[in-house]
Amino acid sequence: LISPPLSSLLPISTVRVRAMTVGYNLDVSKNGWANAFKVLFRWEGSIWRLIWKELLLWLFGYYAIMVLYRSEWILNPDGQRTFERLAHHIGTRIDWIPLTFILAFFVNIIVNRWSRIIDNMGYIENSALTVAMTVRGTDEKDILARRAMVRWLCLSQVLVFRDISLRVRKRFPNLDTIVQAGFLEENEKVIYEELDVDANKYWLPINWACSLAFELRDTNNVKSEPALMQLLVEFKNFRTSLQTLCNFDWVPVPLAYPQVVFFAVRAYFLLALIGRQYIIGNEAQNKAVVDIGFPLMTVLQFVFYVGWMKVAESLLNPLGEDHDHFESNSLIDKNIAIALAIVDDTHGKVPERKMDQFKTQQAPMYPENAVPRVLNHNTQFAGSAAHLM
Repeated sequence: LISPPLSSLLPISTVRVRAMTVGYNLDVSKNGWANAFKVLFRWEGSIWRLIWKELLLWLFGYYAIMVLYRSEWILNPDGQRTFERLAHHIGTRIDWIPLTFILAFFVNIIVNRWSRIIDNMGYIENSALTVAMTVRGTDEKDILARRAMVRWLCLSQVLVFRDISLRVRKRFPNLDTIVQAGFLEENEKVIYEELDVDANKYWLPINWACSLAFELRDTNNVKSEPALMQLLVEFKNFRTSLQTLCNFDWVPVPLAYPQVVFFAVRAYFLLALIGRQYIIGNEAQNKAVVDIGFPLMTVLQFVFYVGWMKVAESLLNPLGEDHDHFESNSLIDKNIAIALAIVDDTHGKVPERKMDQFKTQQAPMYPENAVPRVLNHNTQFAGSAAHLM
């Protein structure tokens, strides 16, 4: 891969980064009758955005078959009777496809994987705080050691993410771009490239961090063996989270399972093009009681089942490029900024201590527009049976 020019690498302050997934929590912050409409009529990341193309295509096919069936200049009366018998046959058997069972079990598996991926995206705060608290000293050597440790953790995350997230791969197509972004130094790049192993090298920066921790213990910058062990445990936990992401990427849900689900849903609605037609033949045993022309109930089924399937498709790989996929680049930027702030900018800085106002303040303070309904905390946080005789 060819490295992009330096002019194409913009600082984060000049790039508009989209927030992770599509947020709507503020719309449901309070229970009310209007909440459903606030959520239902959202477009970005909505069910309507996911299914509108397929729904229009299905309706086009439905009305094309309706015209074919009802036009006597296309089908003669015998052909129409044959079509009616075929529609009856399909309509009485279409529900043999157990869509509810197939989709429910599949979505349950996918959501569990999705939640595990969220929990293991790799959040740097615990590791950075441990580095800041265990590696003491204000000399330049100590500052560089702390910064190197957290930067190496973030580098390991970049190396993992660029192999499992298309967005990160586009940002870091090769090692040169990682060097230009500041996560990797030139001398470190040489060491990384010289290591000849027939496997990934995600672990190498964390190995550097662990080795540096032992060096700091030997020079007494890490004051005790328990402090050293706590540092190594945090490094190991961070690596374990990244390994979990790799495991989910390397071993997806067996292909046959999503194939069965996706085929079942599409086969159901292909059959519904015929089986859910309004039959107008007087002698047909499945003649429609009311011929409204528009397949309302089938369209509702389409919205529910296809929407459900689209949710599963989106959750299969949450590190992709859809609207509700995780923004891995934002997490990388957040981690390096917070980690360096913890171990350097705010390291050893404690506000001046003085008596706080809670010493004399008896009642909790609230703005007028935020006064809680229940002000008696003694009863609010008591057990439900605490006041019984």
